[in-house]
Amino acid sequence: MFLKHVLCFCVLSGMMLGNSACRKDNTYRTVKTAAKVNTSIYDYLSKQQENFDTLIYIINKAGLADTLKNSTVTFIAPIDQNIAVAMQNLNLYRRAQHLANATLDSVAPFVWRTLLLRYMITGNKTAASFSLKDGLDVNTLNRRRLHVDGVQSNTEGVVQSGAYLLKYSDMNGSRFVKDWIFSYVNTADIQCTNGTLHILEPTHVFGFKSFVEKATILQNKYSDYYLATGTIFFPTGTNRPWYDRLKVVTAVDSVTCDVEGADLLSSSYIIRLTVAPDNTVTVTPAPQSANHTLRNDGNCKYDDALQAFVLHYKYTGSSGKRHIDEVISLRNF
Repeated sequence: MFLKHVLCFCVLSGMMLGNSACRKDNTYRTVKTAAKVNTSIYDYLSKQQENFDTLIYIINKAGLADTLKNSTVTFIAPIDQNIAVAMQNLNLYRRAQHLANATLDSVAPFVWRTLLLRYMITGNKTAASFSLKDGLDVNTLNRRRLHVDGVQSNTEGVVQSGAYLLKYSDMNGSRFVKDWIFSYVNTADIQCTNGTLHILEPTHVFGFKSFVEKATILQNKYSDYYLATGTIFFPTGTNRPWYDRLKVVTAVDSVTCDVEGADLLSSSYIIRLTVAPDNTVTVTPAPQSANHTLRNDGNCKYDDALQAFVLHYKYTGSSGKRHIDEVISLRNF
């Protein structure tokens, strides 16, 4: 609960600090579209060090330089000021926990990679691509679903008489627009040799509201929020299904996670999932689980294409064995 309060405070403070957190010149405080450049997205950003030296640094740490040099992508790019505010928020939280300040290097490369991929969209999309009435849902390179609207701004009191702006929204785990977190693009349509670059406004907080949580808690490839659908089959011949149950998969190490067993979190049934190199999964009880009979009951695997755990496991209850079939799918919005 404390973390949630701090996260909310951090996001708000980041927005208030957005214009003063970094003293770098803000070259891109404009909504004008830019011209075509004969260079890759990565190389273009590398040449604009006054705004993107920190961004390039974390791109390199995340192993995404080649993606921005050679893949066809649309990059809705944060500027260094956006990253500085996120780091301030992280260190505000760490100081509240009596921890030393974090640095760019102390944040795990996996965290930088996961969050940077939220700004990279598959394909080449100019501002005109988002001019539909309700905007456009887009898939990021790590298969997250975000939303882009093309909106006409107001000027001098006249509604929709100003510049055309792009509004980039993280769905924040909700299908309701009122819950989304958004930022505007200041510069759109920099046409590079491998795609399109759009540049976010200075008040954006890198990672939207996810950065502090991601950078504070151990992460791996699988740790995230999921939706689970499954059924418990009882010895009596009855069963109990559940649908789209929110589950949090937490990292233990690079290939191991803990998550609620079946729909029994209130009973403290926690399963530990260990993913082998061939994506088969071993189910065991987590050390903190109230039931230590949780085990595989058939083939279990992690499906990379679906970003889902497909599980068949069992446990022993007071009246015999219970069998569980369950699919735990990444919540991609």
